[in-house]
Amino acid sequence: MSKLEESLSQYKADNLTVKLCSTIFQVVPGGPEFVFYDNLEAGVKRHNPSAGADVVERARTLGASDDAAKAIWVADALDTADAGLGIYTGVKNLFSLFGKSAGPAKRTFEADPQQAADAALKGVGLAYMIHKLFPGSIAEKVNAFKSLKAGQEIATYYAVAEVALPFADNLVEGGGNLVEKLMNSNTGAIKDKFAGFAGAEAFSQATGVLSQLTAPLEGYISAAKGHTDAVMERIKGYLPGAMNVADSVSGAAATGVDLMPVWRFLGARLVVEACAYRAERA
Repeated sequence: MSKLEESLSQYKADNLTVKLCSTIFQVVPGGPEFVFYDNLEAGVKRHNPSAGADVVERARTLGASDDAAKAIWVADALDTADAGLGIYTGVKNLFSLFGKSAGPAKRTFEADPQQAADAALKGVGLAYMIHKLFPGSIAEKVNAFKSLKAGQEIATYYAVAEVALPFADNLVEGGGNLVEKLMNSNTGAIKDKFAGFAGAEAFSQATGVLSQLTAPLEGYISAAKGHTDAVMERIKGYLPGAMNVADSVSGAAATGVDLMPVWRFLGARLVVEACAYRAERA
């Protein structure tokens, strides 16, 4: 079993990770209807319901490739603090919005530079995954990513959970490309962290893609702008209670957060649908 297929099989439809993602996708308009799957063939069929056995097998071969493994490796790292790429594990940034100790009063890049650096790193990580998963020029890679349902999902999650919710005041103030501002405000820290983890060449590849990915991501942030309160209402009804941390954000960081590897989940979906995209063109 490839790393991709192993990652897909780890999730069940009633996992909190899956519920969180499906809730966000239900509230924020414009994306595809969420369809859960836990194996490669179902992911290929989600991308193309008429895909034959030959396409599935080509996708499986691509899913076992080094490029697919690198993309999964980075997605895993985005859920892991310290040893990986994340500053916060999993969805700790969302839990920081709940309860009495809910972070700074003003939700801006400037008020919470550590979380801003974390969001920027996740943007670089996503760009690197796109570089590894799609063929062609940077424009062709980004266009292929945008065309995939899994690409739309992971971009929506990034826009809502990593930018719009934690930096709501920046969103309200507007005044330009928030993703570009986010990246520019943390250039040195991002480069040191990502290059230290994946290498200088990987960082260069990621930033090349990011140069053409920021505008699409900004579009997803704009789409989320009027729906952040609705997202918060929907997710706060079950996440803290389910984690048994209704009055303790630190408890979420110590326990439940490790049960919610969202980037690994959405990253695996992106990889399998990218493999399906490539397999049908082989």
